[in-house]
Amino acid sequence: MDRQWWKGAVVYQIYPYSFKDTTGTGTGDINGITSKLPYLQDLGVDVIWLSPIYESPMKDMGYDISDYRAINPDLGTMEDWEQMVARAHELGMKVVMDLVVNHSSDQHAWFQQSKRGEGDKRDWYVWRPPKDGQEPNNWGAIFGGSCWEWDEDCKEYYLHVFDPSQPDLNWENPEVREAIWVVMRFWLDKGCDGFRMDVINCISKEPGFPDVPVTDPTAKFQYGLLYRFNGPKVVEYLNEMYDKVLQHYPEVFTVGETPGIANAAEAIPLIQHGKPLQMIFHFEHMYIDHQPGKTCFYHRDWKLSELKKILGNFMIQMQDQGGWDSLYLENHDQPRILGRWANDTTYRAEAAKMLALFHATGRGTLYLYQGQEIGMANAREWTFEQLRDVEEINHYKAIQATRAPDADMSDVLEEIRRIGRDNARMPVSWDASSNAGFTSGSTPWIKVNEDYKEWNVAVQENVPGSVLAFWKRLLQLRRQEPGLVYGKFSMVDRESEDVYAYTRTLEGEAEYLVVCSFSDKDVNWKCPVGKGEVAISNYEQSDVLAKEHDGLTLRPYECRLYKRDLRQ
Repeated sequence: MDRQWWKGAVVYQIYPYSFKDTTGTGTGDINGITSKLPYLQDLGVDVIWLSPIYESPMKDMGYDISDYRAINPDLGTMEDWEQMVARAHELGMKVVMDLVVNHSSDQHAWFQQSKRGEGDKRDWYVWRPPKDGQEPNNWGAIFGGSCWEWDEDCKEYYLHVFDPSQPDLNWENPEVREAIWVVMRFWLDKGCDGFRMDVINCISKEPGFPDVPVTDPTAKFQYGLLYRFNGPKVVEYLNEMYDKVLQHYPEVFTVGETPGIANAAEAIPLIQHGKPLQMIFHFEHMYIDHQPGKTCFYHRDWKLSELKKILGNFMIQMQDQGGWDSLYLENHDQPRILGRWANDTTYRAEAAKMLALFHATGRGTLYLYQGQEIGMANAREWTFEQLRDVEEINHYKAIQATRAPDADMSDVLEEIRRIGRDNARMPVSWDASSNAGFTSGSTPWIKVNEDYKEWNVAVQENVPGSVLAFWKRLLQLRRQEPGLVYGKFSMVDRESEDVYAYTRTLEGEAEYLVVCSFSDKDVNWKCPVGKGEVAISNYEQSDVLAKEHDGLTLRPYECRLYKRDLRQ
């Protein structure tokens, strides 16, 4: 069995602007991260992953980088970063950076030189002349509108899969690739332990930039989705990255963000046996409540059996084909999972613990997002003035443009409250003091969660029944029980629409049964496999467990982890 260190790691994602402010500016900073490293060590974290901290105009919260080798002064200095990394290493934690190299900022010197046609930089981005007086093709951008932006000085369009302020780099140009390898070596040589690679399967597009056949004129968002991602040279470029950079840093950590990867067969060429990447983030489970062909703001109802098919199949196929999965339910691009998959009002603590067990016992490396460990929830409401995310703002304005000037927009704001990215970007609720203990300043860059006085770290720390305490116990158990990391994964009862169950089996040692109710009512469930003894649960156990046979009565959002010793 291949027991690489990164398979058993617990990775904690930090969104620096919203983690902890030590200066009173209302913006989180690197020293704020350093101040909370002991808290993360106590939680059980092995790796911290930082969302972008580079110099940026902040059109997309740092994912528009203007200098890959400079720290955004709003967050601190390079010396602050070096001290933070040194402290993390002292505490036994690694530091992973966000590598955003599908695109740069339009303020990056490379793009400015490309616009002016200086030297060799013209071909560092994707420029195309008009086609029959129109845009080069009909591809839509992720954040709305076209993928093409007209440049009046050049009299040509440039490609941007995301916002116009984020022009796509031309990976066909070997000089571009070499410049990226230089950036990677720069950070690795300074002490960075690896990279999360932003939309890395977008670096190769469909050759010739063909139009996409349009079957649904309302689904502009999807125009070119399959052509913008997973181009024919993705694996070639990543193999070159491995050969030129990654293989020379034996302990390096790598995970690629890969929208549009629909199944394990598409993922395996990128990660088989840990090369060229160790794992990817796929999105199929995050799309489960989206209407097909539309943005996330258009909701659809879904069934638990659909989620089992997506995640269960991924884990089993990865297992069979030499791949390794990444386990995540929240990140900076997703709203809080409680209100999305369970309940963030009634039974909130029980639901948060159930999702924690479900999350932490699958087959793959575990990724925890800041605040998830205390059961942070979405905001109760948003006004337009409170929005900060470019995707939300563009969506709001696009809908507003189709309505009367004084039209009610509350339905749009409710969809943003349900699914918008700003929900995850609110500051971590540290305590019940002003601004949730995030900043001593009067005005955080984004609003704090309305419930911060009741749901915060200080309220839960050292409290045995809290969500935070449950996560600590769970992460300790995961570290103590190698079968929860390396054990064979098998689904149990795929048909139930109330209970998600599976086993993890380490041959000759132990078998674990994970049972999670996704219902807000009592559920009677017939268990088709042996159970063993309860190792952890989100409810206080009573003698009812001693009377269990094949049937289980699960309370709202109840979860249980059973262990059966195979050495006896």
